[in-house]
Amino acid sequence: MEKVTRSPSGAALVEVRTSVGTVTARWCGDQEATSGAHHVEWELDEEFRWGLDCRRVDDEAPHLGQDERGAFFRGRLGLTSSVPAYAHLEVADSVIDLGRVDALPDCVAGSWVEVHLEPEKVAVHPYSP
Repeated sequence: MEKVTRSPSGAALVEVRTSVGTVTARWCGDQEATSGAHHVEWELDEEFRWGLDCRRVDDEAPHLGQDERGAFFRGRLGLTSSVPAYAHLEVADSVIDLGRVDALPDCVAGSWVEVHLEPEKVAVHPYSP
């Protein structure tokens, strides 16, 4: 984690560096936290819609990054067996809950997908293992 900065709306933002990429995220920990290594839990605060902000990709490698659309997370899509199915994204050694994904097509469980969202909708919460 790099130093805490403020967005124009006043949210505390940090640059989070991982083994699979870097994203800017909303920091939900101590505002006086120092830069360095932290254990964090990811929260993606979005109602994902297949084909709009969640889609299948050909690149089968986990990655976090930013582009002109905002932050993106690439990983393998997992689904619960419940109805409706709830989705999670397996990114490297992390599992990020996505909740329900609207208009999810059949047979996408296990596919490589990317989810895109605004950086302020990505939150990291520190924790002690």
